[in-house]
Amino acid sequence: MLLLLTVLLQPAAQAKAAAPQTTAPQPGVLLLYDSLAAGTPREGNVRDLERLLAAYSVQVTVVSLDRYEQGAMEAYARVITVINDPRLAAGSSYEADIDHYRGQYLHIGYNPPAGLQRTMQLSSGLIEEGSAGLSVGAFRVPVIKLQQVPYIAAGRAEKTYGSLTLPGTSDNVPYAINSGSYTYAPYLDTGHAGRLAMAYVLKDWLGAADAAESYLVINEIYPFSDLALLEKLAGRLYDAGIPFIASVRPVFSNTDFPAMQRYLDALKVVQSKNGSILVNAPVVMPSINSSDHTLGDKMSSFINLLAENGIAPLGMGADLYWTYDKEYSSAGMKFFDSVVLFPDENVIHMEKTNVSAAFTSSLYSMTPDFLADLTHEGKAMPQLPVGTAVTLNLPGDEAGLEALLQTVEGYWITFADYKQAAHKTVTDNYSVTSADGVLRVNGEALNVDYVPEVVSSDFQYKEEQYQSFRGLFSVQNQFFIVVIIIALLFFGGLLTVGYRLYRRKYLK
Repeated sequence: MLLLLTVLLQPAAQAKAAAPQTTAPQPGVLLLYDSLAAGTPREGNVRDLERLLAAYSVQVTVVSLDRYEQGAMEAYARVITVINDPRLAAGSSYEADIDHYRGQYLHIGYNPPAGLQRTMQLSSGLIEEGSAGLSVGAFRVPVIKLQQVPYIAAGRAEKTYGSLTLPGTSDNVPYAINSGSYTYAPYLDTGHAGRLAMAYVLKDWLGAADAAESYLVINEIYPFSDLALLEKLAGRLYDAGIPFIASVRPVFSNTDFPAMQRYLDALKVVQSKNGSILVNAPVVMPSINSSDHTLGDKMSSFINLLAENGIAPLGMGADLYWTYDKEYSSAGMKFFDSVVLFPDENVIHMEKTNVSAAFTSSLYSMTPDFLADLTHEGKAMPQLPVGTAVTLNLPGDEAGLEALLQTVEGYWITFADYKQAAHKTVTDNYSVTSADGVLRVNGEALNVDYVPEVVSSDFQYKEEQYQSFRGLFSVQNQFFIVVIIIALLFFGGLLTVGYRLYRRKYLK
């Protein structure tokens, strides 16, 4: 009995002993901020930072410092703090944790923590107002406007990032520095220069791969767009040897109409001209119903429709806030492992969350204006630190088409072919993949060659309703028509006979 009890109790004792093991840090980055800097040049820098982090395929948890709970940062291997206002207190819970934090820490803005200052032997200054120059990587921005911006006057650093020319002098100071587990960048505004410089810092801080491609994305493509112009644009880009991505709006109803068939045919032409297809996020209306959970089924049906027609969607284009919404990310974006994230325009959440969805491949969208502010050696654009999507809207006329082509060719960018990389889109019915330029649907290589066909406009838009007594009424109508004709003939005969009898009587 004692032996039996020993055998029975042994597994329970082992399980109990295993329980106190520590939990490994969660993947991703904890992003803390003191304020959103409304009304200052730094307004929007937290959102810009979120979009840059997303471009490095990082899951981000965003928390305001006034809601920070003590001990929260210990679950993360990397923490970023953005201090936009030196007058705001960080909070005792945060200050207690930051002194004992041993992960990789990046501080942006004012009031770096005491531990960082001691390790880096940091000495800082303040630019009250003036114009400075910024050099980072292979790029230079000759003039940037600065106001109430701190800078690194001196410090011990293992690495430096960029070079800032102080206003009114020829003195150069580093944009950011790193020493051990600490990295410090004094400022991040919403200008193009600041975002580019921060992209270099994040690339090194996150240990991102060196390879970063640039892609051309044509956005705002709808079924009612000028599809002939879209096909012409695809042909012109193909002739110029420029691969591109078409981010197309989905259609959830009336997909059997001729207009939809013309839309699909235009996308086939785009695909045949070395264009890759993304499914753009549908337009969200202010009247959205929070109890409507049909987005997943609608997106799945559209992806299936594309695959059934020989079109391979390789990813999704969406505003950044979609990745911070439980419904949009879990229902609308779950089919894709690749995305292009655009700046937020009209933010309408359904179920907002502070934890972002991360994707294997994620591109940072920028406009040609971003590139126009940068100068570099030679004509060819140097490699950017992050995977980018140079985004242009589909033009509305021939003049816009010519302007777009001149813009694309004027920047001397070597655009990459999106389908050369690995992408995957999966629904219940279809698996669409790309690798080394080959598109596959359910494992079978897709032939992208396509000759456009004329779509007939002869279509019955309204289904004919069933009429139960239609046959009976038809027989009745024919019967009454025959009776009326006979009656008319009979009365006509009577009139003729009566006329003749009256005529004879009158003549007599």
